[in-house]
Amino acid sequence: MPSGCVLSLSELARRAKLPKATAFRLVNQLVVLGALERNGDGYELGVRLFEFGSMVGRQRRLRDEALPFMEDLYEATHETIHLGALDGLEVLYVEKIVGRRRSPVPTDVGTRKPLYCTGLGKAILSQSHADLVKAVVAAGLSPHTPRTITSSAQLRRELSKATAEGVAYDWEEFKIGTNCVASPIRDEAGVATGALSVTGPTGRFDPERAAPAVRNAAMELSRVTNLAAPDRLGIS
Repeated sequence: MPSGCVLSLSELARRAKLPKATAFRLVNQLVVLGALERNGDGYELGVRLFEFGSMVGRQRRLRDEALPFMEDLYEATHETIHLGALDGLEVLYVEKIVGRRRSPVPTDVGTRKPLYCTGLGKAILSQSHADLVKAVVAAGLSPHTPRTITSSAQLRRELSKATAEGVAYDWEEFKIGTNCVASPIRDEAGVATGALSVTGPTGRFDPERAAPAVRNAAMELSRVTNLAAPDRLGIS
């Protein structure tokens, strides 16, 4: 269904090889989600699909630009390396490098986790507008482990420290036995759009020792992504 094409319910049902009643139900669900829009007696692609497409493109560019830095971090630490991007009130895991050393890191590319109790998320929050922090707090700071920060005052203190140091930590706040250090990837205005992190098991991995390498990688990646911003390349 190309952009600008308007199809009737009957034509959609025919192309999908579905009973008209089934097509009607599915189409209405897609309209609610914003994937389709009504246009007269027919339907066309909704704006939400174009938003998703734009998001995927940005994430693919970020991943391609980040991979060399992630590989360098892996060579320096031999622990799990993550690339995350801001997605609403969550961090979306865009890429992950895992080595041969066993590590109980419960993440998969494409999954989302809370901003307030992950290293990636707190790094992003540390360089975000105050409205995002307020929205995260308002949504609730539910505990994932006994070490999860559930106090808004404590979270703000952590974020203030992360802003000053350029790195944020997760001390078994999302999963017992796992620590993390992360640093924000920032746009030209200094606002975080994502983050890089190194994660490893408690006892083997020292996040503070890895902090300088993570901070430097994120700073350099921020510089590269801003130089390659679509508007500078003439891409609309």
